[in-house]
Amino acid sequence: MNKKLNIRSMAIEAIDLISRKNAFSNNIIQEKVKDISDIRDKNLFRELVYGTTENLIYIDYIIRKLSSIRLKKIDNFVLDAMRLAIYEMLFLRIETYATINEYVELVKNEKNKKLANFVNANLRNFDNDKKNLSKVQLEDSIENIATRYSYNIDIVNYLIDSYGFEEAKEIIKAMYKTPSLSARVNTMKIDKKDLFKLLSDKGFIILDSEISDDGFIVENPSSIILTDEFKNGLFTIQDQGSIKVSEILSPSQDSKVLDLCAAPGSKSSHLAQLSKDRSLIVANDISKEKLHKIEENFTRLGFSNYRIDNFDATVKIPDYIDKFDYVLVDAPCSGLGVISRKPEIKLFRTYDDIKSLAAIQKEILYNAANYIKTGGSLVYSTCTLGPLENEEIINEFLNDFDFKIEKIGQEDSLSILPHLNKSDGFYICKMTRIS
Repeated sequence: MNKKLNIRSMAIEAIDLISRKNAFSNNIIQEKVKDISDIRDKNLFRELVYGTTENLIYIDYIIRKLSSIRLKKIDNFVLDAMRLAIYEMLFLRIETYATINEYVELVKNEKNKKLANFVNANLRNFDNDKKNLSKVQLEDSIENIATRYSYNIDIVNYLIDSYGFEEAKEIIKAMYKTPSLSARVNTMKIDKKDLFKLLSDKGFIILDSEISDDGFIVENPSSIILTDEFKNGLFTIQDQGSIKVSEILSPSQDSKVLDLCAAPGSKSSHLAQLSKDRSLIVANDISKEKLHKIEENFTRLGFSNYRIDNFDATVKIPDYIDKFDYVLVDAPCSGLGVISRKPEIKLFRTYDDIKSLAAIQKEILYNAANYIKTGGSLVYSTCTLGPLENEEIINEFLNDFDFKIEKIGQEDSLSILPHLNKSDGFYICKMTRIS
């Protein structure tokens, strides 16, 4: 089998895992690219898997137009081959005849000639009338948006309820674009300007962040984690909104800080950085499998004043009551703000999922209130959109606990929206314990 066919075969396996077994696209890609040696083939594999996942509902809409057989009746391997082929034909600069021939050959080798002929006929029909077949023409405007941008209709309705039709549409369009890679300078090791010069001298295009003090954007990030600057802990990969969370908590030196939901440790290590590695950072996470990531972050960045813990944040820990000056609750959430990086979220997340997560967030935040000393600071943050996991949680909390809001600028909280801030979506609220 030729090399490109093998890449496409691996992509078919990946789409099967994502679309039918709820696997995360970034995990599947990271796992499978290890077996690909050529950098161009790695990039092609990433593009095929990520792009097809991002457009899955839209591509299935096109296949329904093409096929006389219902989607559920089409063999899984055949359907995934068609999905990937249509993605290539719509979005990639690859000769159409090559795409069709290679997917047809894959189906022929894996299945049989009859199914290969079915794929061949449908793909050639699409090629002959691509302009019309790729148009989304549904009478309902909400279904139209959901189909074109490949969203579960639940999520589109929730965003419209939260922000209104026009702004929700702009948010959805913004998250359809390829996200920029942002990173955080480790000011304990290097000045931001000096880091910019080192990376610029290596050909990277660097822009300063408009959201976070320690953040910056890399326009051409390919292989940046292979640089000595990354390996030596001069910077780490982290979204601008995520960086802003720790900057708002802003722990002072010689204090005790608890990060309740810490993995993979980006915010925890930033809290160590902001306090000059002179405060004890307790980084906790419920998942034992993720603790090594937290350790790796602290070690590579060069921080030593930390402790890693492993408990369920919904369970009250008596030894932690009234022990911390600062607590961060970066709550597990629906992730609607990071859809541009995790496209499977928009395919499978439902409104019921959001309600269930909101209940867990409330439990965690209510527990966190017990751990803060009087006068201490609590930051609640999520990488999601909409009031159910954000403002409504805070309003309930303030009714039940003696805390006050600390203004962020002129506002009670900070909402970072993808279409306005060119960042992942984030919600951040800072509060102080009164008594």
